[in-house]
Amino acid sequence: MDRRTGLAFVLIFLILFGSQYLLPKFFPRQSQETQTETLDDSHGSTSDNSQESTPSPTKNDPVIDDSRSDNSDAGLDQEFSTAGIESVDQALAMKPGQVEKQLKVTTPLYQLILSSEGGRIISFQTLKHKYHAGGYVELVPEFIPDSGLDALIFRNGEMDLGKANFQFVQSGEIVLMEGMDPVSVDMVAETRGGLTVHKILTFNAETYGMDLDYFLTAAEGELSRQSLNLLGSPEDFRFSWNQGITMTERIEKMEKPAMRSLSYVGDQLETKKRDGLKKDLEKVTGTYHGSVHYAAVQNKYFTVFGIVPQGENEAIEGTIRLSGDQKLNAQSWAIDVPAERGSGSEIAKASLQLFIGPADRELVAGYGQNIDKAIDLGMRIIRPLSSLVLALMSWLHLYIPNYGVIIILFSVATKLAFYPLSKAQTNSMKRMQEIQPKIKELQAKYKDDKDKLNQATMKLYQEEKVNPLAGCLPMLVQMPVFFALYQALNHTIALRGQPFFGWITDLSEPDSLYSFGGDGIILLGSDLNLLPILMSVAMYFQTKLTPSTGGGQMAAMNTMLPLVMVFIFYSMPSGLVLYWLVNTLMQVYQSWRIQAQATPEQGVQSA
Repeated sequence: MDRRTGLAFVLIFLILFGSQYLLPKFFPRQSQETQTETLDDSHGSTSDNSQESTPSPTKNDPVIDDSRSDNSDAGLDQEFSTAGIESVDQALAMKPGQVEKQLKVTTPLYQLILSSEGGRIISFQTLKHKYHAGGYVELVPEFIPDSGLDALIFRNGEMDLGKANFQFVQSGEIVLMEGMDPVSVDMVAETRGGLTVHKILTFNAETYGMDLDYFLTAAEGELSRQSLNLLGSPEDFRFSWNQGITMTERIEKMEKPAMRSLSYVGDQLETKKRDGLKKDLEKVTGTYHGSVHYAAVQNKYFTVFGIVPQGENEAIEGTIRLSGDQKLNAQSWAIDVPAERGSGSEIAKASLQLFIGPADRELVAGYGQNIDKAIDLGMRIIRPLSSLVLALMSWLHLYIPNYGVIIILFSVATKLAFYPLSKAQTNSMKRMQEIQPKIKELQAKYKDDKDKLNQATMKLYQEEKVNPLAGCLPMLVQMPVFFALYQALNHTIALRGQPFFGWITDLSEPDSLYSFGGDGIILLGSDLNLLPILMSVAMYFQTKLTPSTGGGQMAAMNTMLPLVMVFIFYSMPSGLVLYWLVNTLMQVYQSWRIQAQATPEQGVQSA
């Protein structure tokens, strides 16, 4: 390996993995706080929820308690009603609140808890994904803002629905079984001025998506007319998510770079990294006007989308705001969409589609609107390759249940595809090694004249039919494919929780063979990960079999490179390390075979 090739190799890997922390092992693994593993009628309390199966109802219909919310505030506003509505503030005032009530919804895919305060989702557990510390993955953080950001915006005022105290038309627990029709939950909040807001969530047993609808109605009478006269026409509804999203993976240092919020307005995707929130709120803040499509908060494998249903004839013009809460370290999104005229007694209405669950392209593809752009598959230039890799992996998984085997097949296939280039690279480096004595003679002869040295060197290359760039070109051609494989293997949720064999129990996590406990040991941290060490050993033999033209400096770099690669790959997902290990082993075999078939007279011939 000549100096130029070696330097290019190191720089490429520094660029590739620098954003994921060059030496992640210097930071001990920090365990995420044990999350709430159960969903009961009080958010934040715990109970046993370790069973694998979804709770079963006793009947085919949803389980709904016959009891109704206590309308203890009925008739409290008679004196207020007599006086009438005289200001915008009075028209917007909500009826006195009640003690918070909660309602649990269970489907085959998830369990969630709704709170009467703001009608918000305050807990969401995916029943198909386990948390590393036990129980199911919880996507709503334990600590969330006191109220939401939803609102109904009139011409002359804004109704704060995030603080409204809704009443459930239903109460108790709702359970949807596979094959059941969608079920809606109606939540009602009333103003003292005769206006009523319905917040309706509709759940489907087959998907992670749910429909969210707001309706504004007015009671007959003078109070509601006075309220509407003061407020003017309803212009916009604001939908929001300000709870952030939980970090769900065992190694937080590897997940933090993936934490972000995003918006898609017009044809522009805007993203804000959560890391910026610690420095300045402005780092995660943005306001975008135009044709609104969706907004989201995301961690490495899961996402909370707000998706604006598009009209048949024209796009929906509105506003998306991204922001956050520095104290809670949580990002948020809010979407303003025009209020539509309702039917019958409905004065205004608006709709949004919520998707809470895995960031899987296949699961969100049905929404259209270029929503696949919100799934992180790397730079634009390699996204098509990354998408192709994911599609092939999904197809192969229909026939091969083990993703570890699929990764090995990918590694073998890519190595075979680039075998001619790799062979040309090895041949070129061998020829460069053979003519090194002649190059040194020229360097000694023209040591005081660089121009003549360069001319003589180029002439030597022509006479010997050697291309000094041939050793670098194959590597540069292969890099887009490697980048695509890196993005696909490092970001696809399909590998999460998928075992290979033996100690490799999760291809999305480092392959921890042994845990030292406590603070671990120097350099290795708290876990002994075997695959990166095996990969480093294979790379050592690869460098020994690769022709070198750089003298002592190149030999030193060849010795250090395997050690550097251990640090780079040590906390990487084991699926990615497995791919690179197999690739390196095949390169070792290829170099050995080419060297073995070469003769002193012939140089390196075809293998």
